[in-house]
Amino acid sequence: MAKQGSNLSEKAGVVVFARIVTTVIDLAIAIATIQLLSKTDFAIIIYLLMIHEMVRNLATLGFPDSVFYFFERVSGSAKRAFVTQTTLLLSASAIVAGAIILLVSYIAPSLLTEWDAASIDQVQYLLPFMALVTVCEIPTWPVTNILLALDRQRDSAWFEMITSLLTFSLLIGPLALGYSLEIAVYGLVAYGLIRFVGSMIWMKMVLPEGKLSDSEISVKTQVNFSIPLGLSALVNKINRNVDKLIVSILLPVAAYAEYSLGAQEVPIIRVIPFAVGSVLISRYVEFQLESKKDELLALWYRGVEKVSLMVIPLTILSIIVASDLIAIIAESEGTSYRDAVLPFQIYNLIVLIRVTHYGSILQAFGDTKGVLYLSINLVIANLILSIPLTLLFGINGTAMGTLIANLYNWYITLRRIGGHMELPARKVLPFPYYLKVLGVSAAAALPIWFGRFELIAENEALKGLLLSTISYLVLFSIIGTVTNVISRKDWRQLKNWMMLKFLSGK
Repeated sequence: MAKQGSNLSEKAGVVVFARIVTTVIDLAIAIATIQLLSKTDFAIIIYLLMIHEMVRNLATLGFPDSVFYFFERVSGSAKRAFVTQTTLLLSASAIVAGAIILLVSYIAPSLLTEWDAASIDQVQYLLPFMALVTVCEIPTWPVTNILLALDRQRDSAWFEMITSLLTFSLLIGPLALGYSLEIAVYGLVAYGLIRFVGSMIWMKMVLPEGKLSDSEISVKTQVNFSIPLGLSALVNKINRNVDKLIVSILLPVAAYAEYSLGAQEVPIIRVIPFAVGSVLISRYVEFQLESKKDELLALWYRGVEKVSLMVIPLTILSIIVASDLIAIIAESEGTSYRDAVLPFQIYNLIVLIRVTHYGSILQAFGDTKGVLYLSINLVIANLILSIPLTLLFGINGTAMGTLIANLYNWYITLRRIGGHMELPARKVLPFPYYLKVLGVSAAAALPIWFGRFELIAENEALKGLLLSTISYLVLFSIIGTVTNVISRKDWRQLKNWMMLKFLSGK
């Protein structure tokens, strides 16, 4: 059992490492676009990418996530047949997705009523190229999950890192060389084509031999399982962007640019629970199929505790250094994003509840309808709260509405999971440990928060960021160790992870 736990830690380490690397690349893309583009062009590229992501989530229809569920139920040549079936289904939906983006391009003037005419024209010109990117990308979207389901974590890590580097090179490269936004979008088209061809070759190399007729999972069965997940993913994507859509409709383009920067969960932190969940979901399914409820709960608790120890302190750190972080990322002569600081701080309070991938445990119980219900519940709550708060308080009100909606939905989620685990909502998560980590994080943050502005000039952003980060991590480590929130085993695992031992395979 100990060996099994060690293997799971190594696999999670590989996936988390890859997700962090790709997230750093994504963050570099965001920083580069802010620095290289005017506020108006930054708003345009963010809008294009938002539409692309929302439509992609609609078109994938949950088929990538279905890989984890069905791969536990098929073997041999049926795996290749299942992948082929999934790819064909996604290829058809990709064409529909491209058509939807063309429709958005056509009706853009009706959607962006507060934007200037030149910006709307630019959006209409570039959206068809984003449609082509979407058509190429959607059939390849399950590749990462397929590699994970085949127990090829390192292949999955390399695939994610390579595709992220490709995106960075072909989008930011032209901008850095002084070319226009149009040329950068052409680069994204090239990325989509390369990703499509490369993915097909990679799948041919790693999957066992087989043909489509070998499939043991009917299209109807896969569709019935996947569509609720797909609708849930779509609604989640809408929810992640509904506040931005509200701002784009109700406020000018400059406010949209500021809110797009501020309304971001620190991506490096956000990927941790999802990466760990993607490794553990197959084990959740296995325990559920074997009716091993105690083992399932123990593994669930262990995963939550490990993620909490990383996510909570890093989230608190991101909040106390928000002003310096945004100043370094976005401030330049003649361009200010200071109004993005408070929305950023409010928005990242949401990350304190992201200590696990809640959808993974619901999927393990086959409750895809529950995943969809919770997603719809969240987007409705977000709409009801964010519209009036935006009208009253601008982008600060939008962020507050999103926070309140997420806290409400969190409680509903815990009740839903508790129903499957036969537990009250208060016992679904290991709250005693969670609160200890939160308390230690807050205790370490308070002196750093006050010391930053008492001891360092407000305009010394880089110095403030470095000293605050180092001081906070040291203080958290000391208090956490003394209070036994951080154990010796945690320190050993951190040492092994920082030395990248999990990449050696030894």
